[in-house]
Order: sequence, then structure tokens, then C-alpha cells
Amino acid sequence: MPDVAPAAWQELTGPDAIATVRPGDSVHSWRLTAGATLNAEPGATLTQIESYKSTVNLNGASLAGPDHTVYLDNSTATIRNTTLKSADSALNVVKNSTASVHDSTLEGVGRGVNVAAGAQALLVNTRVHGVSDDVSGSMAGGSGLALVNGYVTVTQNSHVVGDHHGAVISADRFNGDAGLNNSLVVDNAHVQGMTGSAIMVSTFTAHRPTTATISLRNGAVLTGGNGMILEVDKGATVHFSASDSRLTGDVVVASGSKTDVVLRDNSSLTGGVSGVRVMTMDHAIWSMTQNSTLQQLDMNEGRINLGGSNGHFNQLRVDSLRGNGTFGLGTDLATGLSDKLIVTGTASGKHHLAIHNTGKDVIQDQSPVAVVQTGGGDAQFGLIGGQVDLGTFVYDLQKQGNDWFLLQRPGEVVTPGTRSVLGLFSAAPTVWYGESSTLRSRMGELRMGNGESGVWSRTYGNRYNLSAGGGVGYQQRQQGLSVGADGALPVSNGKMLLGVMGGYSRSDLDLAGGTTGSVDSYYVGLYGTWLADEGYYVDALMKLNRFQSKSEVRMSDGQRSRGNYNNQGAGVSVEAGKRVDLDNGVFVTPFAQFSMLQVQGEQYELDNGMQARSNKADSLLGKVGTHIGQTRKMANHGHFDYYGKVAIAQEFANNNTVKVNGNRFTNDLSGTRAELGVGAAVQVSDRLQLHADFDYVKGQNLEQPWGISLGARYSF
Repeated sequence: MPDVAPAAWQELTGPDAIATVRPGDSVHSWRLTAGATLNAEPGATLTQIESYKSTVNLNGASLAGPDHTVYLDNSTATIRNTTLKSADSALNVVKNSTASVHDSTLEGVGRGVNVAAGAQALLVNTRVHGVSDDVSGSMAGGSGLALVNGYVTVTQNSHVVGDHHGAVISADRFNGDAGLNNSLVVDNAHVQGMTGSAIMVSTFTAHRPTTATISLRNGAVLTGGNGMILEVDKGATVHFSASDSRLTGDVVVASGSKTDVVLRDNSSLTGGVSGVRVMTMDHAIWSMTQNSTLQQLDMNEGRINLGGSNGHFNQLRVDSLRGNGTFGLGTDLATGLSDKLIVTGTASGKHHLAIHNTGKDVIQDQSPVAVVQTGGGDAQFGLIGGQVDLGTFVYDLQKQGNDWFLLQRPGEVVTPGTRSVLGLFSAAPTVWYGESSTLRSRMGELRMGNGESGVWSRTYGNRYNLSAGGGVGYQQRQQGLSVGADGALPVSNGKMLLGVMGGYSRSDLDLAGGTTGSVDSYYVGLYGTWLADEGYYVDALMKLNRFQSKSEVRMSDGQRSRGNYNNQGAGVSVEAGKRVDLDNGVFVTPFAQFSMLQVQGEQYELDNGMQARSNKADSLLGKVGTHIGQTRKMANHGHFDYYGKVAIAQEFANNNTVKVNGNRFTNDLSGTRAELGVGAAVQVSDRLQLHADFDYVKGQNLEQPWGISLGARYSF
């Protein structure tokens, strides 16, 4: 702050004394008394103003002085678009004075604005800077605001900055101003201490304790350079409330003080709290960054996140707990560590625990860990989501005495993450068979044609209800498209065609509870069919697949985890049978089929830390059955086949295994299945053939409620 020499004093006294300072007028210091009025027009320059029982109106003026730039004693001031700079307080409002400051800049040494002895100040869209004096050593040295039994409202994007504290609140150390308190309202504004607290409530002497009400509203911001947004000295009484505001920093209250904190209307606090007498969480969130202590905690649909992560956990210790709220806890039961709520006295009300889920397993021999400890009372605690997902298995909350523990659910019930792993690793066989087989077993439509070369396409959809390892049931819906081309080869007995095919399918897995998976499959293959003159036939297929699998896990706490992996598969299928023609176009086609699939094992990790590994997902399927149908001639010399199918299939592969965090699960679909189906094929012309099929399968570990295939073939 540059030195400013005092200017000559101009005196105004009495209600009839009115002066107006205009641009270009001589620069003076003004002293007003006994009801005088001073006006300053835009561009006017002044040094200092002292007003006693008078009125000051500044609009667009500029003041710089060696002492209080504007001093109000039992006076009223309206200040707009004005700059105040002082080697002392820029604005000093005392003894029931009122100052209204709009769109202005105030800078003072020691204190930017001082409000005392029942005076009031309103700061609207105004910047205040309290510069440190480096010599006084006072609590207010370098504070943006100083309230000594004063009343201040800071609003509409105002920014109050102190080189030390943002605001200092105290009682009058000398006269006491009996019956007067302090009030600070921060409404859509920012109070900042560069090296000290955002707000400091101090008590200079024990016989003059400080009483203060601090209210934050509409997105108010507090910033403390020492990490504290509120610091309360011993002996003070403070009521601190925040409505719809986001606060970051600690609240530190000295022993012997009486401080109540109320967070309401979607306010949030990130920081630690110590020494508070009563804290009320009313539809608000507190995210702890360190251990915290309270005397009484009242919850009204509030949430407290204790904040444990990366091996560091916090404790919230309160003397009593009341109401209804939610506590977010982190745990690492593998080490026996956890965030912890400790109520040394009685706890009442109904509360929820949102315990952080993880994909990492708990050591099975680890003793149960108490996440809530109470001294008694009728409080009830429950888990959000009804369970906790800790690695492979589900854990429940159980009360033992006055404490609440996490214990593994009996029966080794698996978590949603485990469900997703087992479902994805078991999906490949059904994906492969859905692509490769419809009612008439791949190339069956060739058997009603004339054996010419041609091209074809087939679109299909399937629905499966499956049960993989660990008792995991899930639903799989598949849709895809295959295309191919084949050519006829000369043989001595009957006809032979060889072809190539390729395609894509998408399978979506619903593993319940919002957990899903998907498998994108790309494939190419070679196939052939031999049609003997006597009605015998042999179909063969060899197919290679690339599976791209993804999972999205919705854990019990509502958080999501994801993982993905790619692997390959190869399979072959051979079917042999004979068509026997009976009277009236009726035919019977008994057949036998053998299929074998090998799917590469894979290892992958969910982003919640779960480790999964599959040795393989193989299939060895045998099937016998028959088609029964009829061929009818059409008016255009084409013909129409309709048919039904019945078959029995046996899945022999029963040694597919999956390890989830080292826990072993059998993950195959072995067992016997019954297959039923109906279909139709139409030889529209010598070259064009259409067909449609519908399948139903029911068996151990697998049900296919429906499978639909629509196709067309064009012969050259």
C-alpha cells in the first residue's frame, strides 16, 4: 500500500449541510457531523471520510487515505462502483451504522472491512482484500472482514480475501457491547483466508465470550489456506449452518466452546470435524478426510462418508446418535481394517450402511470386523443393497451384542462380479451352437434342392436360460447373420457340395440385479454335404470363432465395475442320416449328430480388483433324433416342405473350470436335453429357396425357450 499524505479536512455539520464532490474538484478529507450529507459523483476523488450521525453517498468515486478511508459512527453509507484503499481499514462501520456496498473494491491493511458495536454491512458483488500488516500481531491482522459484535451479509458473487484469515469474529474486548452478538451471512459468495482459516471465531478474554451466528447459502464457498473453513477459539458459542453450499476444509472447535453445525438442503462438506457439540445432517453429505469427533449427531436423511481407501481408514466417534441417515464405509477385511462408526453412548434411529464393495477376496480365517460399535440403544443398521460384495462371496451385516459385524453369508453365495465371470466363461458353447445349428442342422436345406452351386444367407435369434457354475443362473439372448457360398462337385454316387461361410452374432447376458455381459462373435467356416442316391446324407462343418467378451457389474452398493477379454474357439460337427420317403409325400429322416468345440482359456480382471481365470469352455455334444414331414407340390411347379423334429442330446463335457480369486468353480453345461422343433422350406423356383425354423430345448442346466431362423438360398 503506498503512503498517502493526509489532505485538508473539510467540515460539514447539521442537517442542512450537503456537499457534492465532482470530478476535478480539489482532493479533501471530509468530516460529517449532526446529520450532514456528502455525495460523490462518478470520477470524484477523495482522501478520507469520517461520518458521525450523518449520511454518505458514493457512486463511482475513488478514495485513498492513510487511515480509515470511510469511517461510519451512527451513520448510513451507500457505496457503488467505488474503490477504497487505506493504510488501515478500508471501511470501518461502528455503533449502529449501516453500510451498503455494491460493485466496489475495498482494500485495507490489517482489516479490509471492520464492523463493530451493532453496526451492519451489506457487500454486493464486491471484492474485499485485507492486507497483512506484519506488525500488529492481532488476530485480525490481514483479515478480509472483522466482526466485533457486528452484522455482515456478503452476497451476489462477492469475494472476501484476507492475507491471513478470511473473516475474524469476536466480542469487544473492552466494553463488551452487552446484549450484542455477531452475524455473518455468506450468500452465493466466497470468503477466503490465504494462510489462515476462512472464518476464525476468537475470544480475547474469558469474561467476554464471543457469540456468533454464521449462515451459508446458495453455493457459498469457504477456503482456508491452513485447511480450515471454521476455527473456533475456546469459550465461544457458535451456530454454523449451510444451505445448498459446497464446503471443503476442516471444522476445528477448541475445548470449552459450544458450536453447533447444521448442513441442510443438499449441502456438502469435505473435511474433518472435531469438538462440535451438535452436528445436524439434514439432506446433506459429509465426506470425512480424517478421524472426527462430535458430541451429538442428528441425522435427517443425511449421509456421512467416512472415506477409507487405499489402506487408510477413518473413525467417526460420537457421544450419541439420533435420527435416520446413511454412513458410507470402506473396508479391507483381508487385513481386518475398516472405517468405523463408534457411538460411545446410546444410538437410536434407523440407519443404513453403504459399505464399499470390492472384487478382492477376504482371507477366510480373518476374524469378523465390527463396522459399528455402540454403547447401547435401540438403533437399527441395515446394508444398502441388502449385502456386501467382498471378492467372490457375499457378506451380511449381523448384530452381536451392541456392535455390528460383517460375516460371510452361509452357503457361499457368490457376488455379482463372480456371476458375471461364470456367465461369460460359460457362454461360448451356446454362442457357437446358436450360430451353427438350426432345426435342419446347418445345410439341411440343400437336401431338398437339386444340388446346384449357390449363395445363401440366414438370420437367426435365440434365447437361453442357463445355469453355470456356483449355482449362477442367467439369461442369454443372441442374434446374428450368416452368409455363405458353395459349389457342386462330381461324385459317383449322389451329389456333393462344398462351401465357405462367415458371419457375426451378438449375445447379451442378463445376470440379474443390473449385472450384464455381452459376447461379440466373428466367425468363418468350411462346410460340405453329401447326398447319396439312396437317401443317405452326411453334413460336416468346421468353424473358427473370435469371441470378444465384456461384462458390466452392478455391485450391491450401486457402484459399477467392468472387465473384458478376447479369446478364440474352434469346432467341428458331423451329422449323418437317411431320408425315407413314404406315401403322399410324407418322409422320415432319422439322424445322428456329433459336435466338438474347444474354446481357449483366458485370464482377465475386473476393475474392482477381481481376478478370473478359465482353463477352457469346451463342449462334446451327441444327438439322435428324427425329422417327420411332408412334401407338397405347388402350382408353379415348386414344392413345399413342412416338418417337425424330436431329438435327444447329451453334453458330455464336464470338466470346464473357472477360478475366481483362486476359488474353483465347475462351469459346464453337461447333462441331457430334449429338443423339439417345427419348420418349413419352400422351393419357390428352380433357383430360389426360402426356409424358416423354430426350436425349443429343455434339459439340465439349459433351456432354450425359443430359437428362430429365417433363410434364403439362390442357386446358379
